[in-house]
Amino acid sequence: MNYTLNRIKQGLKNSYWSRTYTPTDAIIFLTYRCTSRCKACNIWQRKVKIDDELTWDQWKPILANLAENNIRSIELFGGDALLRKDLLINMIRYCTDNNIYTFFPTNSSSLTNSTITDLVDAGLGTIYFSLDEVPSINEPIRGVKRHFERVTTAIRTLKKTADGKKGPRIVCITTVSSMNYKYLRNLIDVAFEMGADEYEIHGISEFTSDSVKDSAVNGILPDPYFMPTDDKSHAFTLEQATELLTALKQIRREKDRYSPMSITMENLDGLTAGNLTELHYPHQTCLFATTQVVISPFGDVQPCLYYKDYQLGNMRNRDLADIWGNEKHRRFCEQQQRELIPLCNHCGNKYYHKPFIPLMKDVTREIVRKIART
Repeated sequence: MNYTLNRIKQGLKNSYWSRTYTPTDAIIFLTYRCTSRCKACNIWQRKVKIDDELTWDQWKPILANLAENNIRSIELFGGDALLRKDLLINMIRYCTDNNIYTFFPTNSSSLTNSTITDLVDAGLGTIYFSLDEVPSINEPIRGVKRHFERVTTAIRTLKKTADGKKGPRIVCITTVSSMNYKYLRNLIDVAFEMGADEYEIHGISEFTSDSVKDSAVNGILPDPYFMPTDDKSHAFTLEQATELLTALKQIRREKDRYSPMSITMENLDGLTAGNLTELHYPHQTCLFATTQVVISPFGDVQPCLYYKDYQLGNMRNRDLADIWGNEKHRRFCEQQQRELIPLCNHCGNKYYHKPFIPLMKDVTREIVRKIART
């Protein structure tokens, strides 16, 4: 009951913060460079100017300004943020010292024992492990060898290193697509056996060339990284979508057996087989664009992960309070809220930042499921 009430309160707060353009959290790209070669993501193909990536001395006043503007949490993102390991550790330590909660997603490629020790000692809050493959499917998703082995080894090492300390919360994430949906149960079992605190099933976002072409805002086109690099769509056939929905229903019924590990699938709740065949996520007002501050490796503030060229201002020379909610920002959000950005129809991120009414639908759906299980 307390959990449900807290979710309702959070939904009210989210809607208020969105209407008032109140920034609550930040996502910082430390780099666009990446060590994976994913079939569903092209960020590793981007041409980047390494020399233009900000240094720790340049980032430190930006973090201070985020703290002054009451940013509560920061996700340290990439690319592969471990390509800038020293910067990553400095940023986590600074956030820990200034009561800002930190999240760090990793493909585990560069997670050495010493790096894991540094992450624990710096006070990392949550670590997200991408867990998309089992060995039997021969690494077609991440495009690198030994993905599964690297992830499981890193989790074991982290558990051992953090033993007796306040280590980071461990979350395993599977981005489910036609390439791996049949192995969900295997991957859940692995996460549970490894001692993960949470297992998240994310529906894949996949953007098309047409949706990019039709999604200019103020003449600026998006540059989303979730586009196939193997010239194939990873959407589901109708048969595959039906199988996935059946599997998710069964997982929901049995998730208590994995306690204390929780299992979530927020951006898949309520989707139909038709949505999955088109990888279409029905419209919802996007609270991400109004409350989550996206910052590029160069200090540019963006309203969306996929509009790196739609820059609201640069935090090297401007206060976040003067950037967030400015006229350019509001024009972007108004276009999204009026359903004038086709790209948004293929984006599942909006379902992680829900306003009050959609969140109430989720709460009602969960109550009905609990009643059905009893």
